[in-house]
Amino acid sequence: MRLSQRQIEIFNAVMIYKSTTAAAASLGTSQPTVSRELRELEKYIGFELFNRFGKRLTPTNQAQLLHKAVSRSFVGMDEISRVAVAIKQYNAAHLRIASLPAYAEAFLPLVAERFLKRRKQVHLSIHSLEEVPLRHDLTTQIFDIGLTEGSFDNDDATAELISLGQVVCVLPHDHPLTAKRVLEPSDFKGADFVYFTQEDPYRRKIDQIFKAQGVSRRYCVETTTATGVCSMVASGVGVSIVNPLSAAHYAAKGVALRRFSISIPYQLNLWRPAKGLRSPYADQFIDVMREVAAEVVKKMASI
Repeated sequence: MRLSQRQIEIFNAVMIYKSTTAAAASLGTSQPTVSRELRELEKYIGFELFNRFGKRLTPTNQAQLLHKAVSRSFVGMDEISRVAVAIKQYNAAHLRIASLPAYAEAFLPLVAERFLKRRKQVHLSIHSLEEVPLRHDLTTQIFDIGLTEGSFDNDDATAELISLGQVVCVLPHDHPLTAKRVLEPSDFKGADFVYFTQEDPYRRKIDQIFKAQGVSRRYCVETTTATGVCSMVASGVGVSIVNPLSAAHYAAKGVALRRFSISIPYQLNLWRPAKGLRSPYADQFIDVMREVAAEVVKKMASI
C-alpha cells in the first residue's frame, strides 16, 4: 500500500470541515468511505490523526502539523485552478507573487496600488509565507515573482538584489532615546529590546555589533517577523532595529524612527523562474517595485 492523493484530499477536507459527513459532501462521496480512508491513512503513517468521540473528530497535534504541509500543496493546486479558469475566460493576465509577511504588509500594497492604476486588467495573487516554506514554494515554479530576505541556492530560479538603504532604529514615540537623531550602540545599554529569532540573518549581524561594542541589551521579547517587532515597539514593549520598509510603514503607527550610527545595508532578493515563459506583466510589476524601493530609500535617508 502507498499514500494516495485521494487520502490526502480526504484528510484536508476533514481538517477544513471538522466532520466526516461534511467532508464527504464536499468531495462527492459517502461518509463511510471518508472514515475508511482516514483509517487507512492512519495505518499507513503509523499514528492517529483524530481523537474520536462518537461522530465528533478532534485533530491531534500530529494532524495539525501534517496539515500545515498539506495545506501548502493545496494552495498550489487552487492557484493552478484559478489560472486555468482565467485562460478559459481569455483573461490570462495573472501575476502570482510569493513574499515574506513584512513585504506583503509594508511594501507590496504600495507597489500593487501603483501598478494596478496602469494595468487594471491584471489579477494579482499575493501569498505571504515565512522564509523556509517560501523557499520551498519558489522551487515549485507556480510563482512569477518571489521576494525573500535571504539568499539560497535554487537551480529553478534566478535572483537579483534590490537595495533598500539601511536598517533603522524603531522606538516608542515617548521613549527617551527619541531625543537623539542618531543612535550609537552604547545608547541601547540596558534598554528593553525586541529581538528577531536567532535564525534571522540581520539579528545575527546586529548581535555581533553589540557584542563587539560590549553593550548588553535587556531581552524582553522575541518574534519572527518585522511586523511583530514593530507592533511590539508601537505598544511600548521595547525598542529595536528593523528593515527600512517596515520602519517606514510603522512611522505613522506609533513608532519613531532614528538612524543607527553603524551602517547595515538592507537588500531584498527578487526571484524569477529560470525556465519557461516569463510574463511581460511581471517585468512591469518589477519596474514599479524598483520605483517604490527608490522612494523608500530617499524617504529614509531624510530621517
